[in-house]
Amino acid sequence: MNNKFSTRNQLAEHLNLLSKEFELTKTIRLMDFELSSGGEFALAIIEVKLQDSKLLRANIEGEKAIENFGIQSITTSGKIRLVRDRLNLTKKQ
Repeated sequence: MNNKFSTRNQLAEHLNLLSKEFELTKTIRLMDFELSSGGEFALAIIEVKLQDSKLLRANIEGEKAIENFGIQSITTSGKIRLVRDRLNLTKKQ
């Protein structure tokens, strides 16, 4: 994700816009958001409906995803826990 999203709310608003732009069946849900210590990037975990995932990933997986959409996908799973493990993120209590 690029550095224009320094807060969870900024990213959530952007995800709502992307949901509309791609005409997804359900709004993208922001599960986790963690800004890097230097603030130069952030990691986020999002939840999308399975039927929307192929379209969304086709757009946010490529090299130009951050330039075009402000976010980039680096992994996927049907289980949020597995994504947290891969990104070394802990579940917020």
